[in-house]
Amino acid sequence: MCSDETRATAAAGLPRRRLLQASAAIALLGTTGTHAADVWPGKTLRIVVPLAPGGSADAMCRLVGNALGRVLGTTVVVENRPGAGGVTGLAEVVKARPDGSTLGYSLAGALTVAPHIARNMPFDPLQDLAPLTQVVAVPEVLVVHPKTGVRTLAALVAQAKAAPGRLNFGSAGNATVPHLGGELLKREAGINIVHVPYKGSGPALNDLLAGQVELMVSDITLVRPHIAAGRLVALAVAGPERVAELPDVPTAAQAGLPGFVISNWHGMVAPAGTPPERLARLQQAVAEALRAPEVAARIDEEGAQAVASTPAQFGAFLRAESARSAALVKALGIRWE
Repeated sequence: MCSDETRATAAAGLPRRRLLQASAAIALLGTTGTHAADVWPGKTLRIVVPLAPGGSADAMCRLVGNALGRVLGTTVVVENRPGAGGVTGLAEVVKARPDGSTLGYSLAGALTVAPHIARNMPFDPLQDLAPLTQVVAVPEVLVVHPKTGVRTLAALVAQAKAAPGRLNFGSAGNATVPHLGGELLKREAGINIVHVPYKGSGPALNDLLAGQVELMVSDITLVRPHIAAGRLVALAVAGPERVAELPDVPTAAQAGLPGFVISNWHGMVAPAGTPPERLARLQQAVAEALRAPEVAARIDEEGAQAVASTPAQFGAFLRAESARSAALVKALGIRWE
């Protein structure tokens, strides 16, 4: 569910890698990383990842966090607080002191999907959290365990129709993008597969690799190495275009399901009430961290796209994504107790 402006398409139909920097963000970059430390409120920056270790958000946050610590000249501590599809960890960020010393690193689900699925949402992401920046845009890929014996999306659909309710799909938890993707696949293909929620994409991936669940809609950053090693089979990219890292994998539309389109993204937020000047300085530091050679190379290698939007841009993006998720959740009829 990434906006069109976060993507560029090459003549061959494969996405170009580029760091999307708005003019407002560029204007802020007159301050160096060394100067960024002179307004830092303490010696440690705490970033809460509201999902279990080992997933795509955890890995990306630690990669960016290491570079961010160098930019700010401070210690960055990443803490995993899994539960309720990311809602539990972000609730902790909501309650933190709004001085810029605690941030949340979230995927799309807890910020823009959960409010429209959960019956007892403990906070309003658009009111109780301050947008900092979208970090990366991440394509989603439908993958299956080799034991299924299928190598195409059509074959998976045929197998699911032949045995309704037998195949299981894992997700990072209720109200996450992989959950929404699995439900969308069910509707578009007209199949009955069973959702198995986990406390993050890492545990879900472990069970998928072990064959405990048969399939998953996943961030490309999480499953690409396992596809390359033959431990998983990629059936389709759930987006409008193929990705360079998986040149032989068709889009869902090319594989016969044009309505199966969904994507993910990672973003950083702060407690509501965090001073705008502090958010601006933190966004500047994240943008600089994303330009670090080792970070840019890793993001490109993993098939993601760096974004580094300003707080205002990310706020507008969150509102648009929330509205889009609300419409999709309503169409799918998903509820989460």
